[in-house]
Amino acid sequence: MKVLGLALFLLSAGVSEAFAWGQEGHSIVAEIAQRRLTPAVRQKVSELLASELPGLPESSQIGLASIASWADDYRASHDESADWHFVDIPYDHDRFDPAMDCKLDAKYGDCIINAVGRVTTALADCSRSTGERRAALKFVVHFIGDLHQPLHATTRIDPDTGTDDRGGNAIAVTFLGVKTNLHHLWDTDLIMHKVYDWGEYVRLLEVEWLPGKDIDALQRGNATQWAEEAHKAARIVVYNFRPDHMLDQEYYADAIATVDRQLALAGLRLARVLNELLKPTAQCP
Repeated sequence: MKVLGLALFLLSAGVSEAFAWGQEGHSIVAEIAQRRLTPAVRQKVSELLASELPGLPESSQIGLASIASWADDYRASHDESADWHFVDIPYDHDRFDPAMDCKLDAKYGDCIINAVGRVTTALADCSRSTGERRAALKFVVHFIGDLHQPLHATTRIDPDTGTDDRGGNAIAVTFLGVKTNLHHLWDTDLIMHKVYDWGEYVRLLEVEWLPGKDIDALQRGNATQWAEEAHKAARIVVYNFRPDHMLDQEYYADAIATVDRQLALAGLRLARVLNELLKPTAQCP
């Protein structure tokens, strides 16, 4: 039944170039973070998001999952933000090279690592307008998620032609009998094959993956380190498929373990970032 559900989903959504983790993945990341915000930060997040909803009752609480995919909608009508969602670290490189991997494109922008730096700075600056900080919050929630999708930190370049696979978008694969592309598989298909309801996915991570982990250790790092970590996962797991591009249950078992880890890490790290940026201070209560 899961494979049938996946097939129906792909027929309805098509296999066009994907933007990021699908809505499900971004909602999972946001909900994991939401549960780990301090009460003061949770209130500040809700107030920022409610500021564009003047008719909302004051007692209402708005969660991060409701805006987790907003940046993809923004991207659809703002070309200058297109490249903010990823960084194309070449498959055969070990480290991020800002001069090569984050070049500014006059039309489409630079890369996610620079974008994270800009939006976190804007969110922390309480001299900015409410609208600017609200938009920054939405970008932060989305970009921290994107950083952890391995194919948002990797592209594979053909040494003979010099063309790249656009983060797996140009690689056709067949996953358990269903045709898709490698990027879409990692954005959405693997998640939905495991469980259709993203809230249930969060529950499974909370009871099966997160217990017993050193949360403080997992939350450490910065955007560059997290991108390089995701890039390493792409090299070890994502591209580890048969020459015929037929992805079987063995591939799924390895892949879903990595998806679980990356979603959980993104949620934990997003919580740390927001708790640090929005912690009330004398200058920014």
